[in-house]
Amino acid sequence: MFGEALTIMMILTPLIGQGAANIGLGFIAMGIATGLACIAAGIAVASTGTAAIASITEKPETFARSLIFVGLAEGIAIYGLLVALLVWIQIPTLL
Repeated sequence: MFGEALTIMMILTPLIGQGAANIGLGFIAMGIATGLACIAAGIAVASTGTAAIASITEKPETFARSLIFVGLAEGIAIYGLLVALLVWIQIPTLL
C-alpha cells in the first residue's frame, strides 16, 4: 500500500511541484512511523500481557512488576507518535 503511494508521488512530482511532493512524503512517513510502532506495541503487549497474567496467577505479589513490563511495552507506541510529531513539525520547512 505504501509502495503504491510512493510510486504515485514520484510520478506526480513534476506535475504538482517538489514542495507538494515533499509534504505528501512527510505525511506518508508519519503514517508509517505511527502504524509500525503501534503494530510493534500490540505484539509486545500481547506477549508481555500473557506472561504477566501467567505470573500473577502463580505468584500474586508479582503484579506491580508485571504491570511495569506491560507499561514499557506500551511505550513503543508513544515513541512512534513522537516520531510522527517531529515529522509533522518539520513539514512546513519542506516547501
